[in-house]
Amino acid sequence: MANWQRLRDTEGLDEVEDRVVSEVFDLLIPARVAELGYRPVENTVEVHDCAQLQVLLGLSGERLAEQYPSFWLEDDLILAPSASLVLAEQACQRFPQPVLDMVLKEEAEAREKAKRGGTHEGWEKGKTTHNSPEWEYQWYLKYHRPRHELLRQWCGHKAVTGYERLLAAEAECHRLDELLARAIDALRGGEKDILADTLEREHEEERITTYSIRPVPDRPLQPWEIPVREVPVRRRWGR
Repeated sequence: MANWQRLRDTEGLDEVEDRVVSEVFDLLIPARVAELGYRPVENTVEVHDCAQLQVLLGLSGERLAEQYPSFWLEDDLILAPSASLVLAEQACQRFPQPVLDMVLKEEAEAREKAKRGGTHEGWEKGKTTHNSPEWEYQWYLKYHRPRHELLRQWCGHKAVTGYERLLAAEAECHRLDELLARAIDALRGGEKDILADTLEREHEEERITTYSIRPVPDRPLQPWEIPVREVPVRRRWGR
């Protein structure tokens, strides 16, 4: 019990960190590698496989044991709650996509509820309660927004901006596709059918994709592989 008491005496997590760490572990870290422990001390880290932890997150179990209060319980390495923040942040930096997908989905749902209100299951089974848009917005500010800010911080500026730029580019391509389709439809039915067909064909055939954007080097042609080009010239008669 002395080992557990030593971990209990260390600084714990605040409310936001507690929720976010638990979500990241459930989302990104397999339980066979490491998981959070809640008894007898909350938010301790139970590392079951130090070798796989090194592969997954690039963190050495031995180094973590030196940096944070810890002890071995049979074959498991037990780390203080503060170590859970390090593992969660490293996991977000290595695998930001699922985390940012979750944040974006939750923000979209929160935005909709802040406009029209939301329904939640009541204490009694089968009964739901309706909350006003103002209540939903205040709930977002109190509960969701701090989580989202911390998750984005852990993912890193580069991952967040790259993710948002990709989403913006995809949305803009979709918008321009619809705009061009409307313009082509407006050209049809008159004297500009040929122009409409040409624009539609070029739009499809010359579309820039992940394959066409790659500058793939081509093998140089051998002399006998080069096609012969015949250039007609005016015959000159000698005098």
